[in-house]
Amino acid sequence: MTQDLIALTPSMPDVRTILAGLYAGGPDLHVDRVFDGAAVQLCARDGRPLVTVEVPVLVQVPGEVRRLLGAEARATEEPVWWTEVRATTAVAEAGRLAGSVAGRLIAVLGGTAWPADTVHTDVVAIPGMDGTTADRGPFDIDVLTDQGALVIQDRPVIAATSWLTNLMQSTVGSARELQIVTPPETRLTLPVRTLLANIPARWVVRDPTCGYYDGLTGAILRWHEGRFVRMQERAAVAAAFVSNGDARDERQLHLSLHAVHPADEHLLLGGVLEAAGRALTGAPPVGWSTAEPVNQPWSPRQGWSCPGIRPPQIRVGAVCRAGSWTTGRGDP
Repeated sequence: MTQDLIALTPSMPDVRTILAGLYAGGPDLHVDRVFDGAAVQLCARDGRPLVTVEVPVLVQVPGEVRRLLGAEARATEEPVWWTEVRATTAVAEAGRLAGSVAGRLIAVLGGTAWPADTVHTDVVAIPGMDGTTADRGPFDIDVLTDQGALVIQDRPVIAATSWLTNLMQSTVGSARELQIVTPPETRLTLPVRTLLANIPARWVVRDPTCGYYDGLTGAILRWHEGRFVRMQERAAVAAAFVSNGDARDERQLHLSLHAVHPADEHLLLGGVLEAAGRALTGAPPVGWSTAEPVNQPWSPRQGWSCPGIRPPQIRVGAVCRAGSWTTGRGDP
């Protein structure tokens, strides 16, 4: 599966700190810039990507780290710099290499990591590669076939990160169906669920009894011609899906707002959402973002009115909170 690590540091990782982390594999590896400079990759001598380090994001919204990483991140307080480190599954040592990259960032800057027990500062030797490993595309997809692109995730919450949204765009352009495979306890944020509903995609849940089922409909799935597809039997719904749905003691409010604004020089977007937040929670939203984690404090003037930021659509998120109740586009 994709091996994701997140370094949470009180200070921004500067160029020297990043280089110290990238030296975790010794002098034989080389570094490439990818995704228009949004990430750097550690590559083997034959050019095979091993570890991808994304541009650090300053998360300033209270509770956002805990929302996406769960109880393990409760000791973390915002603001904090969020740096994603992702290892390929094609090389066995890449996971330990990613752990060393993240561990070196924390050793220099302080902070914590997720998962906490995966980081260290050892030098990880990567054996020579013969270049015969199958191509998995620019995002190092776990399973790439003519019909599907599978990403196996083991995170508590699947969020609409920049990596995932870019992966979705790339998959749609290749005419493949994106399939995200997770364990039963994993959840999707509302932005991810919205994105999956608008592209050829499927949330696949591993189940010890039936094998795999659709995380949104409960339909039992089988592997057919390079992707997971629904079984033909109309009654083939996973028992785990039904029992999990009955056991949840929770209620969710999904609120959809549509507003038409005159396009003039005084246009300031976000006022309708702020008014809804105040009406429902007694307070304005606490943050907004073009991807998750939601990292910017709420400000219509500095957010949606900025040049280059699109109006609030799928990739724009906002989180509203009042006490322990949460709603909004960033809600899991």
